[in-house]
Amino acid sequence: MEQQKKTRVGNHKNKEPIRQVKDAPDIDRLSNLPDEVICRIISLLTIKEIVKTSILSKRWRPLYTLISTLNIDDSNESRYYKCNNFMNLVDRVIFSRKSDTGLDNFSLKCGQAVDAFRVNGWIQYALWHGVRELTLKIWQKAFNALPSVVFTCKTLVTLRLELHYGFILRVPMNCRLPSLKLLHVAWFIFSGDDSVRRLISSCLSLEELIVQECQFQYINKFTVCNPALKRLTISSYEDADISKKYEIVINTPSLVYFKYRHSVAKGHSLINLNSLVEACIEFGPGTGSSFSHTAVELMKGISHVQSLQLSGHFSKALLLGNDPIPEFPNITYLKICGFHPGWDRILVYSPFLETLVFNFESASEELESSSNGISDVTEEAPYCLLHHLKSIKILSFHGQQVELQVVERLLKGAKVLENLAIRLKAKKRQQLKISKELLALPRVSMKCQVVII
Repeated sequence: MEQQKKTRVGNHKNKEPIRQVKDAPDIDRLSNLPDEVICRIISLLTIKEIVKTSILSKRWRPLYTLISTLNIDDSNESRYYKCNNFMNLVDRVIFSRKSDTGLDNFSLKCGQAVDAFRVNGWIQYALWHGVRELTLKIWQKAFNALPSVVFTCKTLVTLRLELHYGFILRVPMNCRLPSLKLLHVAWFIFSGDDSVRRLISSCLSLEELIVQECQFQYINKFTVCNPALKRLTISSYEDADISKKYEIVINTPSLVYFKYRHSVAKGHSLINLNSLVEACIEFGPGTGSSFSHTAVELMKGISHVQSLQLSGHFSKALLLGNDPIPEFPNITYLKICGFHPGWDRILVYSPFLETLVFNFESASEELESSSNGISDVTEEAPYCLLHHLKSIKILSFHGQQVELQVVERLLKGAKVLENLAIRLKAKKRQQLKISKELLALPRVSMKCQVVII
């Protein structure tokens, strides 16, 4: 024992002494960076912080006048006297900038306290200085018109307009945005059919259009006609009575992605969508069987799609209506969100489907009220089940009887199925029982592997 202690002590004594490292002298590495890099860093700050950088050192003093990105946000300036100081600060930053400094990105977010006249001036300043990316989120009700130069700016590549609910967008006759590639509009009211048509058709290079929660009460025909457009999103859950009053016309031969989150309109005319690859369709509340014809019109227009996601209240209009569902000859991926009686009708018209995904996340009430997961339309297994369907994923599986019927139907019919993945959403004490029931279901495909997560 004593020998071991001696050895330990000896080993401790033989260790090399710890070297003390002298504190390195303070070095201002940030100020040694090139002006271009520092300006890039400054541009990520709020406008107040940008001004504060000018007091760090003489080197930093002029740099904020050289930045090419301005982000103006008055979220924290609710009181009038604070907002007045804020507006003066914005004026100081804008008018201190070098006249020959370009402006790549200009973002303006303001509420009720900001003066509408000054807002108009800031926007014009950005446009006169060749801004490429312009974001306007304006909730000042006194602001009721965009500067006309917004619609004729040759340098704009990205335009985002999020304007207050009462704002009515009027697009001038001379509207022309030759460089615009992304247009995102939200919340405001379109003044009429001509404004919509004029705005979209004047963007000759437009690749992506997002229409988010805009108001259509003055619209008879909402027309999207643009040969260059590749991505289109229409997202607006209006009252069903309003959506019954207008039609949606889409003529976009280059479109590859289409997202439609909307109450079914009075009519749909989708033309030249043969290039479409992916579509996400979500019908809003109030979409009943009376919308069957217009819902089928919409689906006919996207029938060449390869990947399709269905969600919302589409079952009554599309699956249980009297109008026949169009065939989807190119579809290989289908995702169905929620539980919808008659879901297997879609499989009949998707002969080359390879991957099927169910998401029962928000379907608990529908599952409880359903006694059968299979419609009476198809007695024989659809063609895709017999020859092409190789992968099935079921998300948020609650373990209810109707869900088990869906899985049983698929396992009995899918002859070339290779894998079935099921993600359980049940209490832990129930998961083992549900897993045993799932694994005990007969499967026609000998290759099929069932994985329960």
